[in-house]
Amino acid sequence: MGQLIDEEDCEVCVPFEQEWIFTYGDLVTLLLCFFILLFSMCRTDVNKLIQVSESFKSQPPGSPFVFKGRSSQQDKIKQDLEQVEMPDDVTVRASKGGVEVAFNKVVAFDQGSTELKQEIKQVIDGTLAIIGVMQNDILISGHTDSSDTNPKYPSSWEMSVARASVIAAYLETKEIPAKRIQVAGFGDSRPRFHADTPYKRSLNRRVEIVLLPEDQTR
Repeated sequence: MGQLIDEEDCEVCVPFEQEWIFTYGDLVTLLLCFFILLFSMCRTDVNKLIQVSESFKSQPPGSPFVFKGRSSQQDKIKQDLEQVEMPDDVTVRASKGGVEVAFNKVVAFDQGSTELKQEIKQVIDGTLAIIGVMQNDILISGHTDSSDTNPKYPSSWEMSVARASVIAAYLETKEIPAKRIQVAGFGDSRPRFHADTPYKRSLNRRVEIVLLPEDQTR
């Protein structure tokens, strides 16, 4: 016969038909722990999601800029172009819009002229080993200022397009496919400097070659 337990000696006495409550309590506790664990794993880092979404661009695997919204390819092109021997008036910079090589007026064209100077031809020739083997589209844009006039061109718009077109034609002679080339003229509508001195005004007379990102290539 089983040993009888005196109710006075039992701290917690639960009738046999209610012992299921212990199992139920354990189950509820485990479920609570489970949902707390799920909640902790599903907390959303909004900033990181934005960075991740910006990083889904054409770039080599393992890019060091994966969470910075930058293209490692563009930075690599910029570094390569900076190794090319260029005059001081030529600047290279990388942005989300592409890699830009800017030729200021002293290098590219004399004031009021659309004749491509020898210095810029040498610079372009030096960049061909880099941009010539790529498939990215090339945007060539011309810029003038209000004092940059030529009787042959009624407006600064036309002269800025003419300057960009001269460079486009030169690239074609270097076997850059015409389908990769785009030409734009902005006249004096996009100055980089306030034209409060002749020198600053001259810096607004420029031609730019932009190697567009892959997602903007036709």
